[in-house]
Amino acid sequence: MWRTRILASSALLALGAAAVPSSAPVVAANSPTFRDCSLLVEGIDPDFVQLSGVTVTPQGTLTVPPSVNSVQIEASESSDPGDSSGHVTLTVTVTAAHLPTRVVHGAAVDHVFLAVPLGGSGTGRVYTINWSATFDNGQHPCPGAITPDNTTPHPFVVSVG
Repeated sequence: MWRTRILASSALLALGAAAVPSSAPVVAANSPTFRDCSLLVEGIDPDFVQLSGVTVTPQGTLTVPPSVNSVQIEASESSDPGDSSGHVTLTVTVTAAHLPTRVVHGAAVDHVFLAVPLGGSGTGRVYTINWSATFDNGQHPCPGAITPDNTTPHPFVVSVG
């Protein structure tokens, strides 16, 4: 009888623990192609900027083949209910030695996708892709003081290989 009570009590405790929601935020820290623009604490209002169209080497550097003329970048509101309807802006500045600086800009609701031009993709050329985004209808700049993983600029650096 006591064994049945212990098993039943253990099962109820396990069920109760599983039913309690976790208070730990979802975390998506910076990576070679991802910038976490969460508000105040990682995982709270997890807005982000992400670069695609590049290869990440085992050392964590970014490369593209010489035939690639552009890469893509996205700035996206979090998927939190009600938040994904916010206005997003994204400005990207691309620099490389001996090439003119290029600037692209976009704005939309929910997320912005931009093609980032890589003019004159010669082997060995290195592009620095600086970016800035605003989320939450202009109330949340990234980089900015309220984005712990990106309080200052953290550009993407892409090499042509």
